[in-house]
Amino acid sequence: MLIETGLDCLHEDGLAGISVRSVCGRAQLTPRYFYESFTDLDALLCAVVDTVAEEIVARGVAAVAAGESIEQRVRGAIAAGYGVVAEDRRKATAILICAAGHGPLRDRRHTLLVEFAQIITDTLPLPRSSQPSTHALALFLLGGAFDVIEAVLSERLVLTGEELVDELTVIWMAALRSIQPAGVDESAELRSQGGGVARMSAHP
Repeated sequence: MLIETGLDCLHEDGLAGISVRSVCGRAQLTPRYFYESFTDLDALLCAVVDTVAEEIVARGVAAVAAGESIEQRVRGAIAAGYGVVAEDRRKATAILICAAGHGPLRDRRHTLLVEFAQIITDTLPLPRSSQPSTHALALFLLGGAFDVIEAVLSERLVLTGEELVDELTVIWMAALRSIQPAGVDESAELRSQGGGVARMSAHP
């Protein structure tokens, strides 16, 4: 209940307006109940962001598993992640806006991006010989994707959801091909590695 209420308050009141009192008032709970679940407001906010991140990972991994080619997997993961925040703007506010500017949330967001990057390198059939550069590239692409998605949702960048997914897929595929050894067949690489999936640790 507190996670959902935290999402509501964060979206409607922003970081400047949310407080333990406002969360408890909206949830019709006493502060004592709050502190039995969380040490402070920052702990709740980090849990809210973690919950959104877990949904992005779950839907993204499922989409990747359903793809037959690297491009289908990349497109599926991007579409799934975008879907989470586009379908529920509270989640977009939490992970794309508030988490980018608040101390503990900003630190948690950075940790999540690193974890997302590791999931990408573990899940997509990419050349293991270039693992460090693959991880760095994934981290770079993720940060950019977050910024582009936030710009589209805030209408600072005019793209439909389909156009956004198309554009990001093109960018990601061009970047991933830059580290793919010459002569490697993408579908063969996919079959040989089997596309195993990884789980994200929700809490540090």
